[in-house]
Amino acid sequence: MRILVAEDERRLIRELETAIKNFSSRIDIVLVPPGSRGQSLPGTHRQRFLIRQGQRLQSLDVRDIHYFFAEDRFVFCRTKDNKKYLIDYRIEELEQMLDPALFFRVNRSLLISIFSIDTVYSYAGNRLRLHVLPAYRKEIVVSRERVPAFRKWMGE
Repeated sequence: MRILVAEDERRLIRELETAIKNFSSRIDIVLVPPGSRGQSLPGTHRQRFLIRQGQRLQSLDVRDIHYFFAEDRFVFCRTKDNKKYLIDYRIEELEQMLDPALFFRVNRSLLISIFSIDTVYSYAGNRLRLHVLPAYRKEIVVSRERVPAFRKWMGE
């Protein structure tokens, strides 16, 4: 296992090294300068969205979002409690700002959370069909080209 840590977190590194010293010799801690790896540094992914609802603003944790979808030239998110919110970003932008370990772009209009997937079915032409919770209004099919990346993302 390899852990990437920014240089300005040296105190935390020392505490972490002390805590895992006797745990395993297979863990490497690598120091990287801040910003050198961009979005792939731990903690640099979007954690919350500020949602506008009329005159009020609501903070929404990304762990509560089960998928983002494009509909009629707008992008929305669906939460675990089946609420729909308008998001001020394009799917392409969301894909860059969200943790790729948690979100996968299934097609050009849908970005799903690992927590939303209920069942994965084999589908014609070496594709996969997904059932997500809360249910999505259309059939979700992972294209042939994205199936290997999707399987890897799911942990296969």
